[in-house]
Amino acid sequence: MKQKKSNLNKEHESFATFKRIVRYDEMIASGTYPNVEDFKREFKVSEATVHRDLDALRMDFGAEFVLEYDRFHKGYYYTRPTFRVPGHLSTGKQIIAARLMQNLIESLHGTPLYNQAIEVFANFSDNIEPDPQISLGKEFSKKISFIGMEPVQISNEVWDNIETALAKNQYITFDYSFYDGNEQTKKYTIAPWQLLYYQGMWSLYGNVPKEKKEKFFNLPLISNVEVRKETFEPPEESAYLKRAKGNFGRYIGSETFNFKIRINRDVTVNYIKTYKWTDDQKFETQPDGIVIMTFSSNQYYPVLNWIMSQGQWITPLEPPQLVEEWKENVLCMMKNANL
Repeated sequence: MKQKKSNLNKEHESFATFKRIVRYDEMIASGTYPNVEDFKREFKVSEATVHRDLDALRMDFGAEFVLEYDRFHKGYYYTRPTFRVPGHLSTGKQIIAARLMQNLIESLHGTPLYNQAIEVFANFSDNIEPDPQISLGKEFSKKISFIGMEPVQISNEVWDNIETALAKNQYITFDYSFYDGNEQTKKYTIAPWQLLYYQGMWSLYGNVPKEKKEKFFNLPLISNVEVRKETFEPPEESAYLKRAKGNFGRYIGSETFNFKIRINRDVTVNYIKTYKWTDDQKFETQPDGIVIMTFSSNQYYPVLNWIMSQGQWITPLEPPQLVEEWKENVLCMMKNANL
């Protein structure tokens, strides 16, 4: 266990060093002649760490013969202006991929996957052939951002037990917290089928034998997980993506509905057409310019929420119960607005 922790700490340090090296490169290549004090302020590290990083930049990232110190400007510069890091990646596309991987790994910070992602990144970095000539792709990669909810915090113990049960198709028992006027806890025994990640939330999808139905459980609300000896045979269609008909949210209903909506604005039409909401979505432009969208989905409530989120620019036409619920919501909002 100590050896594993030691290796993991080294990988954390390696990843942190890589992030600093990339920033060193940006600062040096900017032509501003940054010095040791600049690096210390930028990264909040010691002078010894800065010198170790500069040694790594020279020996591990191909800057051995191009990184020099200018005594007049009192800072570092590249003797070959075209040199850029990460030079140990073999193509511009790999540079972009490495930077995107770095962003993705950071988005997992605080979750049990973070350590595993760092291990993968470390192995990836160690097995790419050096080529200090490559500098393509770096500027482009800086202009790509990942926008979304911050990942939730998950107990390592909860994650590890669920991971074990998923791998071996074993039942699990756990306490689940929920709010129903008051905070409560309920004990569940389920057959875990799949872990899902949606908008910053990790959830467990599985079958609850006692209730004879499938449910989703948010991982931060799960505690006291016990992996049982009993095993189960997962159904062929246990995967969420095979059961869910639509991309409106994390939801699988027991019934599939045929939806028909009217879209009243060109900008909204263009936005909606950009995405694949369902496999069978269709758009028909009417003589008056209004666009009718039809599709089928078993995600009734996420579809309702999606329609509400589009405000005045979408009007549901079918099924009838959706139209009625939409009207009730609109009337409630009008009442809340004192209209």
